[in-house]
Amino acid sequence: MRTGFALVLVAAIGGGAARAEPRPERRRDATWGQIFAGPFSSSRLFAMPVADVVGPYRLTLSEDGSLLQETGILSSAGVVALGFGDLAQLEYRHTTAISVGHTPAPVPAAGVQVKLPLPEGMYLPAVAIAFRLGVTRREQLAATTVDEAVTDLYVVSRLHLWGWLAGVTVHAGARVSQARIGIGGDQDFGATKRVMVLPAAGFEIAMNDRTRLVGEAGLAPSFRYDATAPSPPTIGSGLLGRLGVRWRIAPALTLDGSIGYQLEVARMQPAAGLSAVVQWDIRLGAEVVVPWGAIACRTAGIFCE
Repeated sequence: MRTGFALVLVAAIGGGAARAEPRPERRRDATWGQIFAGPFSSSRLFAMPVADVVGPYRLTLSEDGSLLQETGILSSAGVVALGFGDLAQLEYRHTTAISVGHTPAPVPAAGVQVKLPLPEGMYLPAVAIAFRLGVTRREQLAATTVDEAVTDLYVVSRLHLWGWLAGVTVHAGARVSQARIGIGGDQDFGATKRVMVLPAAGFEIAMNDRTRLVGEAGLAPSFRYDATAPSPPTIGSGLLGRLGVRWRIAPALTLDGSIGYQLEVARMQPAAGLSAVVQWDIRLGAEVVVPWGAIACRTAGIFCE
């Protein structure tokens, strides 16, 4: 009786186990169809990370770009992720920030993301922690040099809903960001630093087996500096949001199309409404999964199971 109850309890707590994705076949006799059959997982929405990793012996490459040819409109969702276990990945990505030009800027960062080994189930979300060490991004404003960097500690959770909401996945998290801006050249103000706690949230809705509606919104560091004023730079926050569709063209290839907006939080007035939208864009992106371990096994006989 106790054994039966224990099995039922384990099944209830681990209800998410049915969602576990099988690995590509890492066998010497595996066909190319088996190697690229998937399914594969992603570790991001658009710019926001999710509480999943890409998996062992896998590499993902993703990037997006704006369709609006305006200066400064650059990608904020470029990611290279290398899985080295079921629960961790190394990554190099463009973390989200707003530059002194008031546009989303790809501030580079390198780090690691770990999915906590906690039970998952109907009421138990997955949780991951990511640390990203910021790499300096340099801008040139006339004779003034602007250096921007963001180092993040990110905690994010993911929960699959059930019942009539089955097919909906919600994501929530917060990033503790240490933002730094340095001014050099004609006006040398040294470095300004600020530590902020910035919330973020997102969702995915499965429209069919290949298509998902994806949305996200979150605060991001916003660097502010006026080269024409004799005052040091400041660091605030801005709200970035994005809504789009993700198509899985093949198990190892997905395409994204999305529209995004940017609000300057510090400048918003209570009645500002849509006039507070200071930037918007349309983006196309893609993510490719490379099951390098399975490829190496088939071609060279290494990294096999």
